Amino acid sequence: MNLEDLAFISPLLHFPFYACLLEFLSYQLAALLAATSWALSSLIAAEPSRRLGGARFCRIRMLYVSVMLTTAATISGGWSTLNFSDTALVAVSGLIGIFVGDVALFTAMARIGPRRTGMLFTLNAPMAAIGGAIFFEERLSVSSFTGSALILFGITLAIVFGNPSGETGVFERIQGSLFVGIFWATIGALGQAGGALAAKPILDDGADTLAVAALRALIATAAMWLVPEQTDKLTRSVEKTPLLKHDQLKLATSALIAMVCGMTLLLYALGNGDAGIVSILSATTPVLLLPLQAVVTKKMPLPFAWFGAILAVLGTSFLI
Repeated sequence: MNLEDLAFISPLLHFPFYACLLEFLSYQLAALLAATSWALSSLIAAEPSRRLGGARFCRIRMLYVSVMLTTAATISGGWSTLNFSDTALVAVSGLIGIFVGDVALFTAMARIGPRRTGMLFTLNAPMAAIGGAIFFEERLSVSSFTGSALILFGITLAIVFGNPSGETGVFERIQGSLFVGIFWATIGALGQAGGALAAKPILDDGADTLAVAALRALIATAAMWLVPEQTDKLTRSVEKTPLLKHDQLKLATSALIAMVCGMTLLLYALGNGDAGIVSILSATTPVLLLPLQAVVTKKMPLPFAWFGAILAVLGTSFLI
């Protein structure tokens, strides 16, 4: 869950369809449905990211994201809250969080699948906590260290023991070296944490979250398309394949489910409930991904996959 996701389309909450739908949801259920949306989005992205390569997949997906965010920021009038002096820091946030973070995460997904990538992405919570302590003098408590240890232990269990049967489907197949995939996922989590920290001073000064997210997405997307061959050569795990019509559909669907559905539900939950509880429930994506993957593959994940995911979510709750 990154900044452009969290910012997305708060004006949707004012549309009659969404207002009527959300009226019947408790904030707890809305937060869980948001986490489910992100899990479903990652499953949809698994096959095209493997076929196209992580960098290429992310580059095309960000076109959809940029259009959505720019339109939403224009409708909401958030651009007026940004100053020209903010541009440099927003650019740093976009380049670190999206150009590096998102490309690395989708590269990891192309190599080691959505389950392992989702588990490793939970590292962004302790990374952000450490970054906050270094750059903003935020205090690291005992619970922060406890949570970080639980996350690391849970990730280790899920990755090392989560698939001993050697399942080789699109969701579990390891393409190339496992350690290279872990490296890219770790870089992705670090990039996401760094991108959020870079944007923090601007948001603290009152800039509109939606406008910041739109600008960082535009800058990162432009950077991706300026050096496409270089990023493809550096990150892709397969030979470049043709972009098919169903790839475009999956790209758009993945972006819409994660951002329109997931983020609308999250915004509703945050606006109607306890922020701590919402944060914990919305962090359950690694756990919720498992039954969804079981439905698609008709194979139940192993106990260590469940136990590791639960430990990682529990660890995240200590950091909130």
